[in-house]
Amino acid sequence: MVEDFRGKIMEGFLRVDPTATTLPGSPTNSFLTDEVASTCPLLTPSPPTNDLINPLPETDQPSFVIGEELANKLQHVKDDDKAADSVSSSSSALAEPACTTLLNHKHNNYHHITKDENSACEETIGKVQPLQLTFKKPPQDYFFMTWNWPLIRKISLWLFLSGLVAMLGLVIAMISSLPKTCNPQTEWYQGSVFYEIFPASFKDSDGDGIGDFKGISLKASYLKQLNVRAVRLNSIFKSENYPEDYKNSSSLIELAPELGTLQDFKLLAISLRLNNISLILDLPLWPHVKKLQSFPEEIQPANETDHNGPSIEFLKSENLILSNQNDEITQAIIYWIRQGVDGFYLKDLERYVHDEHFTASLRRWKTILGEGKPIIVDYNVFKLAPSNLKNVILNSVALLDVQLHVELGVDALSKEIASLLNGTLFSTQWAPWIHWNMGNVNSIRLANRLNHSNGTLGASLLQMMLPGTSSIFYGDEIGIKQISDPHGERKDLENLHQLAAMLWEHPDVKFTRKEVLPWMHGDPIEVNFRQFDLVTKMVQLREDSPSIYMRSVFKDGVSKPNAEIKYFQNDLVVIQRWYPRRKNFVVVSNLGTNHRSGDLSKSLYGGEIVVGPSTNSKIESVSFKSISLSPGESVVVVLN
Repeated sequence: MVEDFRGKIMEGFLRVDPTATTLPGSPTNSFLTDEVASTCPLLTPSPPTNDLINPLPETDQPSFVIGEELANKLQHVKDDDKAADSVSSSSSALAEPACTTLLNHKHNNYHHITKDENSACEETIGKVQPLQLTFKKPPQDYFFMTWNWPLIRKISLWLFLSGLVAMLGLVIAMISSLPKTCNPQTEWYQGSVFYEIFPASFKDSDGDGIGDFKGISLKASYLKQLNVRAVRLNSIFKSENYPEDYKNSSSLIELAPELGTLQDFKLLAISLRLNNISLILDLPLWPHVKKLQSFPEEIQPANETDHNGPSIEFLKSENLILSNQNDEITQAIIYWIRQGVDGFYLKDLERYVHDEHFTASLRRWKTILGEGKPIIVDYNVFKLAPSNLKNVILNSVALLDVQLHVELGVDALSKEIASLLNGTLFSTQWAPWIHWNMGNVNSIRLANRLNHSNGTLGASLLQMMLPGTSSIFYGDEIGIKQISDPHGERKDLENLHQLAAMLWEHPDVKFTRKEVLPWMHGDPIEVNFRQFDLVTKMVQLREDSPSIYMRSVFKDGVSKPNAEIKYFQNDLVVIQRWYPRRKNFVVVSNLGTNHRSGDLSKSLYGGEIVVGPSTNSKIESVSFKSISLSPGESVVVVLN
């Protein structure tokens, strides 16, 4: 009766929590008390099941929940149990099922039970949740426990730090290789400043009274200090009486012996390149070449030339032998490229625009030079060419040379600039850039065309504010004048008067050790060496400022000039330059003969002077409400 009573109580108060985590186990497992297990061992134990071979993880949550009510009722029947204890202890055959015993003992031994015993448990307390045992593997049995972990940690730390240092070095290298500015890129000859030299008048190195290639090489540092990007040599070829008849060259290959040898020319090209200066060469086509010729299919050998020209071995290696019947211009271009020349000014090409071989020749020269070596021609080549040839010129020529005549006054100059800005050259992105000049080997000296001592400085500042490439004729940066001949004693050499010998600031540095020569000043002349610093400053400003060196703004497939004439009257002209997300600049020039003042506040506000107007000017703020300039002065202002 006691057992029946306990069974009923257990059935009412012992339950399995369905939400609790269950422990699956073998259906044949039973739980016996220590007493029963010691006296009734199983004679035929069941073999291990798959659950014991491959156990599942254990859980810490109990599978059975015993309510508080069960504990209270068990306390009430405690006295009744005492009478039944003697009966249950005297008969081990009436022992409780293993599943019930498991609930009443803290420590149990686990044995296999038979199917009948398992059924008895199910009848007594209902369905029993299976229980699975887990056997853990000792830590020392894992293979990685024998590794040298201190050494592994040191190596890992070293690799991590090394990788960190390598990545840091890579980032620093990438940052250092980035350009310091993000200005728009152009070809080296676009927007830069060239320096034109008549070699016989620049610097004499051997004391014979004639400038030479070695003399130019000696002054490479001067050219670098001036910040010019290219040196353009004109009239270096052999003539009957050089330099007096420099225009009548007899060859496009042979050098004038008075200037030096071919080796001297190569050394000049190298010395300029070491100073980041390119070399441009004038090829005087007329009157040496009277007619353009087609490219010959076969070239016949000619006589070997002297030491000032190419060797017969070189000509044979290039398959180019000079002959009056062959394309001499093409041969000269190929030859001088081999000697270190970076571009060519094809002088007098406007005389050939109606030649039947003009188109084919120009395209061939462009193909030979490629993109990095420019062809420069006079603007008249484009103006005089028939309409069907203009596109060929635009596609083949890199720079169109335009001479500005500032001595004609504000109105003429403004109209000339405005017509170019509104023309074809600025409406197409791939069109040639303008090569501006205010003086060259064939024109009267700039200082003689202007009636003011500081006129060359003002004109140079104005010229270098224009969109395109700017050119300085040697000596204009210090205001050299022509050779004076008041008595007409040098009338026969009048064509050399503008080719006056270069003057140097240091008193011990002279053009030559000789006395007066036809291309040298007979009387002392006055120059302003202090202008050199301002011209240098303007060249550097032009190089650093896209608003000045760029010629146009290309946006949405449309090219528009980034220059505008803001004002021109009363001898004053104002030109503004700009570029997207860059500073705006203006140049104000007085091209008249009188002191001028004006109120420009209607179109301009204020700014700061960066260059000019004179050699003793200081950097200061300026108001366009009242601006005043002396004759020939120019001032460059960065706008607020």
